[in-house]
Amino acid sequence: MPQTLRLWPFMLLALCLLTSKTRAEDDPCTVRDGDRFYDLSPLKAKKDYVFRSPEGQEYMINVCSPVTTETWAMKVDDPDNVGGFTRGEHGDFSLGYSNTTLTVRDGHPAITMSNGSPCPTHVHMHAATTIQFKCDTSVFGAGEPVLIAQLPPPDSASCYFFFEWKTHVACPTQARGGGWGIIAILATIAGVLFLVYIAAGVLYNYFILDRRGVDVIPRYSLFSLKDTVQFFRRCVERVKDRSSGALHFGNGGGGWGRRDGSYSGLAGSREEEAGMLSGPPGFLDEDDEEDPEEHENNRPQGIDSSGVIRL
Repeated sequence: MPQTLRLWPFMLLALCLLTSKTRAEDDPCTVRDGDRFYDLSPLKAKKDYVFRSPEGQEYMINVCSPVTTETWAMKVDDPDNVGGFTRGEHGDFSLGYSNTTLTVRDGHPAITMSNGSPCPTHVHMHAATTIQFKCDTSVFGAGEPVLIAQLPPPDSASCYFFFEWKTHVACPTQARGGGWGIIAILATIAGVLFLVYIAAGVLYNYFILDRRGVDVIPRYSLFSLKDTVQFFRRCVERVKDRSSGALHFGNGGGGWGRRDGSYSGLAGSREEEAGMLSGPPGFLDEDDEEDPEEHENNRPQGIDSSGVIRL
């Protein structure tokens, strides 16, 4: 297999990791601050958050989404994309357009909405709003914003607003595993399997095949089922061959060994064993061919060649 074809799965995996990381950073209504990850998308609501200022002024705000409340006589170019507003005597006053880009200020995520309605005292300037979210685990629900400051101070002349929103949603958390989490787990598993493959191949080549140097590096195709099956088959055959010659002693293949429940002595193979048991060449033939005359002389007196006693 060409080297390029072997490397393409790893290049694809690296590309997926980079893409998933970029997606996690670019997801709407999320932001990273070092190792901390903030996701305010759960605060996006189908019904606007309604609250009042200390002076009793009513405000409607949504998070990372335009408001759902119907507006009236709002002096903006795109009223359908307004992220918050307040009621006025001559029409609704926009706090700014909806924004899904978060920033982190002093360790707290924040949203800035700009290009709202023209300021009451400076018609060439437009309203802007900053909402700073603070982590508060004691708030089990979504919580609600609180008006901290407005400039200029009177409600009728205010054009810049600063809200503080305490909620547990603003606490740092882990990035959602839709892309990064699953791919990270798969990449870890693939890396472990690859290391096991390399380690097993090196041990097999070194101890079983007696290879040295760069030859111990496995050369099997990583994604070939045939090579993998052959690899394990050869391992089993090698183990069987070595276990069948257990209890051998000596050098040069000779020595005492146990085979089929019996001991083969000094035989190095079955042919040698048969030769040792049969003795030197002609050994059995000499025993079978005895001298007739010597046998005749050794016969007791009174007994003929047929073994009959003659008196």
